[in-house]
Amino acid sequence: MGNEKLPKIAIVDDHVLFAEGLRSLLEGSGIGRCVCYTSGEEAVRGIPQEKPDLALVDLHLPGLGGLDVVKVLREKMPGLRVLILTMDASGESLFRALSLGVQGYILKSSSFAKITRDIQAALQGDTVIGGEMMGYLAERGRSKARQGGSKAFGELTPREKEVLRLIVQGKDNREIAQELFLSEKTVKNYVTNILTKLNLEDRVKLVIFAIQEGFPLEGDTPKKEE
Repeated sequence: MGNEKLPKIAIVDDHVLFAEGLRSLLEGSGIGRCVCYTSGEEAVRGIPQEKPDLALVDLHLPGLGGLDVVKVLREKMPGLRVLILTMDASGESLFRALSLGVQGYILKSSSFAKITRDIQAALQGDTVIGGEMMGYLAERGRSKARQGGSKAFGELTPREKEVLRLIVQGKDNREIAQELFLSEKTVKNYVTNILTKLNLEDRVKLVIFAIQEGFPLEGDTPKKEE
């Protein structure tokens, strides 16, 4: 009875030992109920029927590759949250995945504790990008900023810009709240305001937009609000 109320998570990975280990961890921790697929073809057939809350997709699959799986799932299930979980640490793969609207990109080399935390954040709607991948985002942002950047962020308040900077760095609401000495509820309100002002639908689109428009990823050390 309790298990049926847990989020359903699809794991798409041809490394059976890793997939089963992750499944055991997620189910044993009460994070979610899992169903595993060992190929892209299996995934695009089975996931629309299973209707999971989140799909964890490896990039390098036999046959239909991970990015192609994401494209098909996006067409069939536009509201599905997709998280890339892979050994591929290339910037090109990261940007291609983000352009398809994935919820995040994390590496298998991360600790299981970090992976499970990122999965929980993705289930809550947060964008999660492994810290190892942030260097690519930072460099892309610096490059765009050197070219002049965009005036699209002019309507944001200084605090909203701080929140946006941390979102682009891959931090979830809890981490942002800790860094800016705010409550999670206050951070949520800031995120909503940012999305409204920039006319964007979700955090994934926000991250991509910020990178494309050259939003600066460095900022001043935050101070505690009185």
